[in-house]
Amino acid sequence: MSELEPRKRRKKAVVPRRIPSEVVPVPPAQARDFVRDALKGTSLRDPFAQLLSFELVFEQRVRYVPVDETHTRIEFDAVGQLPGADVLMYTRRLGEIDRFFVALHDELDRRARHRRPDGGDRAIDEGR
Repeated sequence: MSELEPRKRRKKAVVPRRIPSEVVPVPPAQARDFVRDALKGTSLRDPFAQLLSFELVFEQRVRYVPVDETHTRIEFDAVGQLPGADVLMYTRRLGEIDRFFVALHDELDRRARHRRPDGGDRAIDEGR
């Protein structure tokens, strides 16, 4: 079989799981603090909100992969702790993943609003 011919999969072959990820303009050394700041005050960290929405069924797995000195790939997956939870609560799992990445984008937007217009790294004093 040549490399140009399509490969046929077995009838019941399992497709490898795709782990959602996002590349953010944060140095790898600061990525953990960035995620902690992004999730502060969200339902992903509030145990009472997780209990009400049955999200204690999922284990949150976050992985940080350095892309270069100024960018980091953040991978997030919610893995079911109970057998069949990934299938039975699929929409809840997707909702948890979406909320994680929305929180990252909100934190990026918040940081962009508080940057100096001249490109400095210090935040703008909101009192002025």
